[in-house]
Amino acid sequence: MNAIVIRADASAAQGTGHVMRCLALALALRERGVEATLAAAECPAALLERVRSEGLGVVRIASEIGTTGDSAETLAVAREAGAEWVLTDGYRFDLDYQRALRGGGLRLALIDDFAHLDRYEADLLLNQNSHARAEDYPGAERALLGPTYALLRPEFVDALRQRPVKAQRSRADRVLVTMGGSDPGNATVRIIEALRELRDGPSETRVIVGAANPHRSAVDAAASGLPGCRVLDPVKDMVPMLEWAELAVCAGGSTLWEMAAFGVPAACVILAENQAPIVADLVRRGMVCSLGWDRDLEAVSCAGALAALLEDGRRREYMGAAGRRLVDGSGAARVAAALAEGGQSPSPD
Repeated sequence: MNAIVIRADASAAQGTGHVMRCLALALALRERGVEATLAAAECPAALLERVRSEGLGVVRIASEIGTTGDSAETLAVAREAGAEWVLTDGYRFDLDYQRALRGGGLRLALIDDFAHLDRYEADLLLNQNSHARAEDYPGAERALLGPTYALLRPEFVDALRQRPVKAQRSRADRVLVTMGGSDPGNATVRIIEALRELRDGPSETRVIVGAANPHRSAVDAAASGLPGCRVLDPVKDMVPMLEWAELAVCAGGSTLWEMAAFGVPAACVILAENQAPIVADLVRRGMVCSLGWDRDLEAVSCAGALAALLEDGRRREYMGAAGRRLVDGSGAARVAAALAEGGQSPSPD
């Protein structure tokens, strides 16, 4: 295996995390001499630039996502690249789409989050979430399940090898707010408003606004009323942010595995349907606190939950330790090994 085509999309509403986790896997595959090409029907320009900056090729899919035209174009891209494998990450690649790719002579890998189909036809299926179950994926020849396979980019992996475990102070004074690449419902502003409600809030707050976030001016306006708050443009290297933060308020998607690996306790906002079971399971494990759906956020109740976390060092210590137990940083290397070895599941060490 020397080439793979990754079929994934993103928009201002969703999908940034999908493309970024695929990028993590592509970089791990490169370590094994496998070059990746991203085939996308839609993707924000800033995200495409990020992908290109890492040396990946980018090809546009002209057909509607998930159609027979899409699968035909993807097959053509794979043949042009000399790829044996296609990897898809998205919820519009149905059983017919899967059969079209495999029927075209390709091996198929799928990344999934919430088992939305009755059947799958794939050589390899990855669900990196802690609630994943093999019985939810009938038809998948092999499944890699759980945070053992969480896809972290090389900058996280390198930092984890050198980083000592950070002890939690009794009170948290540094809060990181990040809702991913888009935040269509503008949960960021409501979190800032909740922090403004606190009588004794954090000394410093850093708010990262994603490249596809359409609410930057509103975020700036809200942040101007919160002492010690800085609004930051998209950050290419999140490691310094995670090393700085004593508490994170984030979306309930792939970012959680980065927080977990670094032992950063997190309060989660659910932005999409596929995030709900992820957050529910991690709440059960004591790793995160849920603030509920973005559409239901209310400043006073959020403020109460955040105030309790800021003051409870013992709980934050437990949350951080629970995260580190789940994610060791080697997930992308394990998945890359499985692909390079023809779909065989490597030992999770």
